[in-house]
Amino acid sequence: MKIGIIGTGTMGKPMARNLLKAKFSVGIFARHPEKAQDLKKEGARLLPSAAEVSRESDCILLSLPFDPEVEEVVSGEKGVLAGASPGTVILDTTTGSPRGAKKVAAEARGRGVGYLDAPISGGYQGAIEGRLTFIVGGEEKELEKARPVMEKLGTNIFPVGPVGTGRAVKALNQIIAALNTLTICETVVLGKKLGVSPRTFYEVLSHCAANSYHLQTKLPHFIIPGKFDTGHRIEMMLKDLEIALQLAKEEKVSMLFTALATELYRAGSSAGYAGKDISAMCNFLGSFVGIDFPKT
Repeated sequence: MKIGIIGTGTMGKPMARNLLKAKFSVGIFARHPEKAQDLKKEGARLLPSAAEVSRESDCILLSLPFDPEVEEVVSGEKGVLAGASPGTVILDTTTGSPRGAKKVAAEARGRGVGYLDAPISGGYQGAIEGRLTFIVGGEEKELEKARPVMEKLGTNIFPVGPVGTGRAVKALNQIIAALNTLTICETVVLGKKLGVSPRTFYEVLSHCAANSYHLQTKLPHFIIPGKFDTGHRIEMMLKDLEIALQLAKEEKVSMLFTALATELYRAGSSAGYAGKDISAMCNFLGSFVGIDFPKT
């Protein structure tokens, strides 16, 4: 099976690496080819456009930040649809809007190309270790065609409904992830102010009712070592929350905590933390009370 990958950033690169390790034929289009030279050395083919990638691929994996990039990469002059053969499947892991997914899916299917709305969860470390969760909206026959790819990248594949539903479920996940992380950041700041070290905080709460996935990832991998340069960037979480709030607005559902969290992430982003992992909000919140979490 020939795989095309468009987007080799925080999540796309480790996914590409795992597919290469699994002996798939991998072609890549990177907007910044210099950042994909390591993948070329590992066996990937660097191609000059998304159209060239799709021309050589049975399944095209997208790992892009925003809806406009997806639409341009798929439907642009040198986009995926300019080169893809009927029967090709687009596996779009972008966390975007359900409306954007439906629009791209309609354009793709008009050319006989399948489209799966398949955002992922599991974070940067999950991408490296091949234990992502795929939340998939789309037709079963297209999911089955892309399944061998997803099985090499993750441990869970959840079909959740038609195109757009995958992104809807991911939006719900992001709300909880954002609020959970903010709660951890706020309490670890208070803990440090009270003389409780982040390590003690982590070791004790890991065995208490406050334990969670984010406690298990954000404390040991980011906050305790003070390393915030990888992971899910604050600017991206802000985008995710804005998508969630738009969905809530359309459905006339009040989301008070989510709205407050969005403004906190917006403030953190504006304060210089936009490119840092969301757990760097501990430094933003701590800055108001003289607390920080330096690199150790």
